Amino acid sequence: MLTRTSFTDTKTGLPILVIGSDKGDTGHHYYTAMSWLSNSRHVIVHTEMDRETWIGNIVRFDTETGDVQLLEESLKWGRGVVSCDDILYLFDKNELYAIDAWSGERRTICKLEEHCTFFGPLSITNDGKALGVYWKEQLLRSEDAASREADWVIGTVHAASGEVREVARPRFDEPYPVANHAMINPVDPNQVFFSHEGATEQIPDRLWAVDTRTGGMRNLFSQKKEESGLPVEYVGHEMWAFDGSGLYFVKYPHSPDKPTGVYFVDRRGERHEFINGDYRYWHVGISPDGRYAAADTQEPGISKIVLINTATKQSELLCELPCRGMHPGHPHPSFSPDSRKVTFTFSDEHDRLHVGIMDIGDQLAR
Repeated sequence: MLTRTSFTDTKTGLPILVIGSDKGDTGHHYYTAMSWLSNSRHVIVHTEMDRETWIGNIVRFDTETGDVQLLEESLKWGRGVVSCDDILYLFDKNELYAIDAWSGERRTICKLEEHCTFFGPLSITNDGKALGVYWKEQLLRSEDAASREADWVIGTVHAASGEVREVARPRFDEPYPVANHAMINPVDPNQVFFSHEGATEQIPDRLWAVDTRTGGMRNLFSQKKEESGLPVEYVGHEMWAFDGSGLYFVKYPHSPDKPTGVYFVDRRGERHEFINGDYRYWHVGISPDGRYAAADTQEPGISKIVLINTATKQSELLCELPCRGMHPGHPHPSFSPDSRKVTFTFSDEHDRLHVGIMDIGDQLAR
């Protein structure tokens, strides 16, 4: 049974609405993917999850009444995104499909070939017309399998027609060949971000973008390096600003180069700026109106949720709660469509995951 409760944070005295179940873990979508419906009242959560497999049920939850509507059963966490028109997009293996969050109607958007597998998170443009995707393609013996077992492919999918477009095969060198976290620019479907995945201490070129018209790829943030060529800026956990102007990301606390914290880089990679470094930041989510960022922190056993004003660059602690430290238990703070609610995942005293929601209406009124 999924229930709603509330409590007051002991550090800040601010109220937190809590969604959870006694049948397993509950979590929201990855922080770069919208979890809320357009009314900013109903939220999509993954619940009754098995701790080991992350498999559970996806439901629509009414934060005002507690009403629950089951939308999908027995799916692994981290595979969803909600569009502006309340369509929940999900994937399973090589299939991308959509569920109407109100009627529950399900339809297949597209299917890749059987030797291809979608990975998350998904992303979608603000108008709900195009999705940013990526997949792993197992190479056939005739495709030079001796040098590579698989390609990581960046692509887009037209939401209505299901047309799949491959836009890049980055083919990064071993030992870090993975290109992932593909995110379509929210206002420009001709630009897709992707990351060079790997140990952050070893990756000198984490942030990339590809032009879907030309296939041209560009490293957006030139990380500082020492003489050996290794980076001294360890960066990751990127998210587009909703206006498509650029990406927010985190320069992790253990980076040799200072200052560390939340940064912004414009969409062309021509300008970057430091936003805030008051805490040991981990992930950073951006409000749809662009006024705020919400970041979590990576600390032993706990995580702080911090609100950052993107104009003044001032921070405010919202809460401090237990954190499992492993997926899907990362806090992953994100916002509702009206930018009034900050959503995150946290652990209770029994290490069971719950979704927390904080209304930041008072801050918006300032």
